[in-house]
Amino acid sequence: MTGAAGPVAVLFDMDGTLVDSQPGIVAAMNATLRALGEPERDPEDLRARIGPPLQVTIATLLGRAPEEVEDIAEAYRARYREIMRDCTFVYPGIPELLAGLAAAGHPLAVATSKAEPLARELLDLLGLGRWFAAVRGPVPPSREDKAATIGRALEALGTRTGVLVGDRHHDVTGARAHGLPTIGAAWGYGGEDELWAAGARAIARRPDEVPGLLGSAPGAHA
Repeated sequence: MTGAAGPVAVLFDMDGTLVDSQPGIVAAMNATLRALGEPERDPEDLRARIGPPLQVTIATLLGRAPEEVEDIAEAYRARYREIMRDCTFVYPGIPELLAGLAAAGHPLAVATSKAEPLARELLDLLGLGRWFAAVRGPVPPSREDKAATIGRALEALGTRTGVLVGDRHHDVTGARAHGLPTIGAAWGYGGEDELWAAGARAIARRPDEVPGLLGSAPGAHA
């Protein structure tokens, strides 16, 4: 889609949209829980929790308040950083999607709930960082929600309009707070039912479907 000022900005969620990070997240979270004397959680249970800010996820698992778990979150991040490169996999078709959008002139950014320093490092390790004009995520100990992260990504791009591509309901609601439509990434963790229920404007089942759906997301150039 091209608006009056040129190709529309496209913002991407990271976990479950650009990359499959479940193996590393599950391993680091269960190692953190074991160190606390807590039982490990089922991988599918942890998969369903990927999306919100880390402190919220840990607080929910432990029955504590988010402000009480920052030390635990930091221990998790340290474990995750050690294994993230070997336990994170770029979804097939993502490099081609990013290259095509960039070649068409779309400004690209990442808006993720992953800690921003880790997100930047991991994107570079995976060879994806070069496509993005901005990468935004919570900077520890911040517990900013997805709407706040999306707002900072838009600010970094110098725009207030665009389209978000994401796989969870948090992405859809965060984008809606800024008047942005969401293209749901059905290859990720949320699934089509969750995305439609949250209000996604369109659903892509594969990354190569995203460019053709940019024009079906009304509001992208409002």
